[in-house]
Amino acid sequence: MDGLTHPAQIQKGVLMESKFVLAGPVRLEYFEHGHGPDVLVLVHGYASSAAIWRYTLEHLPEDRFRVIVLNNRGAGKSDRAFQDGAPFKEDDYSVETFADDLFHVVEALKLDGFTLVGHSMGGATVAQFALAHQDRIKGLALLNSTPLKGRDLKDGWEDELRESLQSPEPPAGDMGFNASHVTEDFKQAVMADIGRNPVERFIGGRRSMAGLRLRDRLNEINVPTLVIGGDRDKTVGVDNILADYLALPQATRHLHICHGIGHSPNVEVPRSVGNMIGDFSDMASLLATQILSSR
Repeated sequence: MDGLTHPAQIQKGVLMESKFVLAGPVRLEYFEHGHGPDVLVLVHGYASSAAIWRYTLEHLPEDRFRVIVLNNRGAGKSDRAFQDGAPFKEDDYSVETFADDLFHVVEALKLDGFTLVGHSMGGATVAQFALAHQDRIKGLALLNSTPLKGRDLKDGWEDELRESLQSPEPPAGDMGFNASHVTEDFKQAVMADIGRNPVERFIGGRRSMAGLRLRDRLNEINVPTLVIGGDRDKTVGVDNILADYLALPQATRHLHICHGIGHSPNVEVPRSVGNMIGDFSDMASLLATQILSSR
């Protein structure tokens, strides 16, 4: 990890300290919140950034949790190019690459026995990570994950997406902006990060999500796994959320469906999401302790 630190960002009472970590070939931005003994790692989705977690952080007490909020390559101030200045290709913005970057972050920050949480495309990223490195985590949470079975892309999708990116307003999707507590400065922060995305991230990420084939492997994940979804999610669909849940081992899976909520419960109902993640992480700690004591 390098020693560079940006000035802390104060967002509605939450102190977010921007730091950088060398994750394999890339330099990634991350934020730290809290100083508690329980470590959480939060991973954002497709076009968004670490900014999407702001409201959730307000409900994760600093004395209970140390929260690492990562900006994937291409997001926030994380790298968009290799050290020689060459831009990333579309394939460099895939679920597999993000999961590999995440492993390098975990190694660099010496994290172990933490709870890993992913939203939207971040759900696929953390599932991919868990399939390769579940020995490093005590619990996994999938928040409105992109369908882990993948999905078909309609003919002409790439041309259509490239054309939409020419618009003055970047494509936002369902970011939960309609919730009454969401402020203009939050919307602007999220949309500014989306607007800075390289085109390759939009194209590569969409193609990567379409090609996912992780659902058939979810039975390999043996750590406690919490699936959270909104029953009004039109981005991934509650049917996909439930299908991913049912593919997990019955003994370790947990489910919470938020009624009347869309694709971003971490924005729409952050108190509920924060409490769920906190309680789940406590439960995962207890289970890990019981397993160790039985050996």
